[in-house]
Amino acid sequence: MTEVTHAQDSAPDATPGAASGVEHTFAVSPRDTFVDGAALFPGDTGVLPMKVRQALVKLLKGPYIDGGRDEKLWTVLLDNQVILRSRLSELFLALQLDHERKIAVLRPVDPEVIGGNTRSSILRQQRALSRVETIVLLRLRLLLDRHVTAQTDPTITREEITDLVAHYQPAGQQDALRDSDVVTRAITKLLARQLLLPTGLDDVYTISNALPLALPFENIGDIPAHIEALVAASADQSGTEPLLDLDGAVETNGTTSEEDDQ
Repeated sequence: MTEVTHAQDSAPDATPGAASGVEHTFAVSPRDTFVDGAALFPGDTGVLPMKVRQALVKLLKGPYIDGGRDEKLWTVLLDNQVILRSRLSELFLALQLDHERKIAVLRPVDPEVIGGNTRSSILRQQRALSRVETIVLLRLRLLLDRHVTAQTDPTITREEITDLVAHYQPAGQQDALRDSDVVTRAITKLLARQLLLPTGLDDVYTISNALPLALPFENIGDIPAHIEALVAASADQSGTEPLLDLDGAVETNGTTSEEDDQ
């Protein structure tokens, strides 16, 4: 891989055929800062090396890159983050890195900034979390912090999640069958987002280190107050209506997000 400099672009013989006055429409632009070797497939007009393209694809597939699980990929991402940020900007996406946890995620650009709408992002749209599911997620965030402090494995069982759901249901609203469905949906959604990770044991899950990026509280001590506010909410007695959308920039002030209409 070689770097294209402005000096090369301005050289008299830099473009074949320049002396004959022939215009080359597809000449390399000065903005293309990297040029790879041979094409990777017929018709390939890309300029990124294979490993950088693979990192870009994994970022776009989401939901995040965990450098603790893939050190080589993390190194590629860090070494090439300038060009990756440039390519992602073309798609109205911003790269967010947590160097301490070695987590990389994509965030859609604020649609108001670009004069677009919420559908301008190519990130996969998912249904928002309900009130009860949001409470579970906040409790998982607290639990993760405790495990990190104690330097223990951040795991949780389905039974423990079931107890959380039952505990936060309003008095007189407990329904074992419905609560079981709520737990199943919550676990399914969090597994899909890789905020919960499967273990080798049935109904035992690891809480992902990416969770703090999904719920970016500056002060972990603010979470209990948010949980209490959600518990006190009376508009949704069942606690199953959409509330929190994790696919966009997460609001931590209790503001609800619009659910995807898939």
